[in-house]
Order: sequence, then structure tokens, then C-alpha cells
Amino acid sequence: MAGDALARVRGLPTIPSITEINVRADASTSTELLFKVAVGMSGQRILEVKTDLEEKSHEGKIYEWFKLQFDGGAIGWIRDDLLEIEGDCTAFGYPNLNELTWAFQLVRQKDSAVTTDTSTDDIAPVGEVESPAPTPTEAKPTGTVWRTPGPTTEPVMTPVLARGDFLDAYADTERVRNLAFRFTSAWEGGFAAINTFDSGIVSYGFLQFTLAGGSLITVIQHFVSTSQSDTANALRAMLPRIEARDASLRNDQNFINLLRTATNEQDMIDAQYGVGTAGYWTKVVNGYIRHRQLKYPLTWALLFDMGVNFGVNHGFVRLAEKDLGVPSRSNPAVTGLGEEQLMTYVAQLRKRSHDRQARETGFVGLANRGNFWMQLVTDGDWYLQGDTGGNFKCNGRTINAHNP
Repeated sequence: MAGDALARVRGLPTIPSITEINVRADASTSTELLFKVAVGMSGQRILEVKTDLEEKSHEGKIYEWFKLQFDGGAIGWIRDDLLEIEGDCTAFGYPNLNELTWAFQLVRQKDSAVTTDTSTDDIAPVGEVESPAPTPTEAKPTGTVWRTPGPTTEPVMTPVLARGDFLDAYADTERVRNLAFRFTSAWEGGFAAINTFDSGIVSYGFLQFTLAGGSLITVIQHFVSTSQSDTANALRAMLPRIEARDASLRNDQNFINLLRTATNEQDMIDAQYGVGTAGYWTKVVNGYIRHRQLKYPLTWALLFDMGVNFGVNHGFVRLAEKDLGVPSRSNPAVTGLGEEQLMTYVAQLRKRSHDRQARETGFVGLANRGNFWMQLVTDGDWYLQGDTGGNFKCNGRTINAHNP
């Protein structure tokens, strides 16, 4: 087809068990992991193409990498053996393609290829083909209880539809957000949870903010800007190493102990809550919920947890819309599909992904996380009311539906 140069995530057809592909910060498997997208996603606009930074090759051909713009505006790089491309690709050194063509089989004419990146998008890194990192389990605190955050400065959301037509989550935002945070915290480990075993270098807190991705840096910056405690002063002195993403902090016991101690301060709780709201909750609301005018509290909480678990630019909803035959980012109430059917299918896609990951990695917690959300959908608890006592059992914790 003529027109924009577009890409489709092909994956590896010879390995159908691989259903997600990593999106990188640059043209190399050694660069930061940004997020994951589902195999089958299509319509990604091509922004730039360049040769593998390490000149890695397969069967004598050096890989090319495509910088793509994804649904919601996110940007990242995928290798050419995992993509099909179509449209007018001449600006990138490829032909004008009338149909989807495997990018790896094409030869790029580099003298005519665009190599200048004019994008101004800036997305923080989050976690070629590999399974998502397992749910962190190291250093889960014992006896740590959920502490209510201080006042939030997040503006009150204005419903897209009239209040009478659109009650649900819009009319109950604070409860739903707190409940969503409690659910995700139960799976991620809590405010004091720390792990040092994955690509995040150090992951910390109730949403496992990472040093490698930069979100932990933001949390610490917020904390030391509001607290004058000894712990804050010690972390402030370490800011040059923290902001440089110093990998040796993984084994710096003083740094780890300071993070654990900081959790006893309300300023750290507020810092985590604030960065979680701005970095995940607001992005999920703006990227998934507003456009589709999704209304159920369960939908909001499920999509938030997926944003934390898979990255805020995951492709599950768009893949569900494609499979169910409705336009991308459309209002399911208008298309006739219905929000319940759309989100049930999204939960099923997520469960399949977790089940596969659990089989491959042996981390049973992954399957349990998918089962938890699938059960809520199956039970039809779209308003998140809990059991007869108004409670949820989430990864061994009891969470009250009405006073989260």
C-alpha cells in the first residue's frame, strides 16, 4: 500500500509460544528495555532505521533496527527479523511496498536512508525475545502495613460523559485508585520491597521503581526534596551515583539499608505514591481509558496493574480490539462490543501470557497474578465490591473494597 511507512510485529513464526516482543531504547539488545508489545500488533509508524550498534548478524546479514511509534505515542526500537513492513519506505532505504514484507529479507540502501531522529518524545525505560522479569519476591517486608499517602496534588478528572451516564469509576476515582494501588502492591511486594537480581539494577517500592529505568531516581529525588531526616541526607549525598545509574549500587548494602529505612517515613510513602500516580496511573488513564471512555472500576484497576506489570505501552488492549473486530481505541459501548466483553478478552490474553511465562520460568506467582484478575472478571465484580464481607484476598493479603 502507498502512504506512511508502517510496521507489524511479526515475532518468530517458528516459535508460536513467543507472544510478546521487547522494545529497546536503541538499536541493540544491550540497550535499555522500554516495554513489551504483543505479536500481531500492526500500524506502527516507522520513524527511523539504523544498523545494529554492535553489528550483530544472522546468516551473514547484519541486523537493522526500526524506531517505531506505538499506540498512545510511545517510541522504541525493534529488530528487523521481528517485523514486517509496508507502505512507502523509500525514505528509509527500502522499496515502496504494496504488502507486508518481512523486513529482514530486504536489503537497505543506506545512502538514501533517513538517520536523523526528529522525535521529541521522551519515555522512561521499564523491561529480541525474552520473557518479562518475574514478579519480585526478594526482601518482602514482614509486618509492613499499607500506609495512607499524604494529600495528592493530582487534579480531579473531568468525566468525558455526563455524570448521569457515566458514574462508576469517574465518580469513585480516589477509592478505585487506592484499591488499584493496593492490588498491585500485593503482587509487587509493598513499599519496602527490594530486589537486585534483574535488569533494573535495584528495584524498590510498591510498584518496584527501577534504578535502570529512572523511576527510582525520581522517587528518591522527591523524597530528599521534602525530608530532612538523616536517611534523606545520606541518600542526598549519594545522588550523583544514583542519577548516574551506577550499577555498583546493586551490591551497596548501605544504599539498600537506606532505602529500607526510608520506608518508615511518610515522605517516602508520599514520594512513591506521587511517582506511581504520575508515571503509571495518569498514563494509563490518558492512554487507555479516556479515548475508549471505559467506565468500570475493575477495568481501571486491571489496566493499571497491566501497565505496571508489562509497561504502560503494552499492546494487549489493541490486540484484543483487533481480534474482536472493532477499531483501535474505540468506545466499546458505541461499537456494540461492550466493555465487559472487551476486558474479559484482555484478561484472557493476559492470563495466557502469564501462564506461558510461569511454565517457562517456574515462577508460579505469575500465573497466580493472571488468575486473580481473571477470577474478578469471571465473577463479574465490575464495581469492585469484594466478597460478602467487602474484602478481596490478593496474594495472601486482605484488602477492603470500601476502605483501601
